[in-house]
Amino acid sequence: MTKFYVASVTPFDIDNKINEKVSEELMNMHINQGADGFFIGGSSAENFLMTEEERLKSFELAGKFKDKTDLIAHIGDISTDKAIFYAEYVKKLGYKKISAVPPFYFGFGQKEIADYFYDISNAVDMPVIYYNIPINTHKEIDLNNSDTLKLLKSGAISGIKHTNFDINQIERIKNVNNNLHCFGGLEQNMLPFLSFDCDGFIGSTFNFMLPHYKKIASLYSEHNKEALTLQTKANNIMSVIWNIGLFPAIKYILTKQGIDVGTARKPFIQLTDEEKKIIDKVIAENLCN
Repeated sequence: MTKFYVASVTPFDIDNKINEKVSEELMNMHINQGADGFFIGGSSAENFLMTEEERLKSFELAGKFKDKTDLIAHIGDISTDKAIFYAEYVKKLGYKKISAVPPFYFGFGQKEIADYFYDISNAVDMPVIYYNIPINTHKEIDLNNSDTLKLLKSGAISGIKHTNFDINQIERIKNVNNNLHCFGGLEQNMLPFLSFDCDGFIGSTFNFMLPHYKKIASLYSEHNKEALTLQTKANNIMSVIWNIGLFPAIKYILTKQGIDVGTARKPFIQLTDEEKKIIDKVIAENLCN
């Protein structure tokens, strides 16, 4: 069965501090909507705009739900030691799954990236879900590189969060090691990911439209062409908010839905009144709950 993990946002209050009450409220809402789990501390959480203390706090807050849902902690950092520090911390909190982006600065090569994942996995005796998001890291998984192939077969990597427009690559990765769990990370490509027998999805827009996407997967499993209609509607929404600013838009929509998560941190630009009207219109015309 396809699993849905919400890539959780970090709610901020009027003083730009983590809003613990809203964080709990948001997770309860998503559990009630049928979320299978949560991806904590990733891009949607504005992780690299947070202090070390804030990242630890976000892991703690979500960790309270470890007996109610499945949690994946994103512990990635450009420093191997810092990534290990976060991995050790979440393991003590009871997390069973961790994920990391590759180190994305200094132009590290494929062997250095592979060693980064080996070091994390060995330090905490846990495999890592490779967070493949080259649109942000500018680091591709090079399937022609021997160090990369060895890593994918090693057991240090348990899966891939594939936030990459190259959908075919997920099939190629599975061809290297069919035991890897593959999670789609671009919701606008849900149907193609399903056709590649993806294990699940980790999505930022699940924050405000999880039931819509669960319906797409359900219709697809029934071979119902209405799945494509709902995918098109989802993509209408994604096209608008991607162009305007994905994370500021997600936070705006959640707040409109009654969960005040605050606004995205600088250097994200705040939405204009005109942009908010555009978002309101596309949501009203396309969102299915």
